[in-house]
Amino acid sequence: MEDLEQPKQENSLGSNDNFGKFKDAESLLKAYNNLEAEFTKKSQKLASLENENIKRENETNKRLEIEKKVDEFATKFDIIKPFSSALKESLIHDDNLNFEDEVMKIITNNYKRAEEYAADGEFLNNYVYSNNEIKDKIIKEYLSKITQNSPIRIETGSNSIPLSPPNVPTTIQEAGRLAKSIIKQK
Repeated sequence: MEDLEQPKQENSLGSNDNFGKFKDAESLLKAYNNLEAEFTKKSQKLASLENENIKRENETNKRLEIEKKVDEFATKFDIIKPFSSALKESLIHDDNLNFEDEVMKIITNNYKRAEEYAADGEFLNNYVYSNNEIKDKIIKEYLSKITQNSPIRIETGSNSIPLSPPNVPTTIQEAGRLAKSIIKQK
């Protein structure tokens, strides 16, 4: 069995070892340490990105949860609908807010009484003066006031028919009184 005897291996790195593209063990060790440092940096960067991603997902889920809660509440209570965007933003930016308290705060801060709407020119222009039904009603009331002394007419399209006979004076005195009343109206 002398033929099967194996050659002794050296415990230290000797010149017989194969280091591939590296000229010696020291170069190999240096390359390994550089590779390990780079791997550690990449692993840390990956962990950081994963944490940022988890944080974004949590923020998105929180936003969606708040938006759903506010939308459901606004569906139940129509008075909330005009304020739902402001409510969502305030709840998203501050985790410690109480939902019901924030709803009341926003409504209280944005509520306007009828007198305030009546004095708000922008509101009047957008919602009152531009409404044809309201315009027609105002015009009809105005016309009825200025024509109270005139015969009542029924309007049918472009033609009108008096319901009472015209007020035709029969004497000079009646004509004078009629002229005075017309002048006073203007």
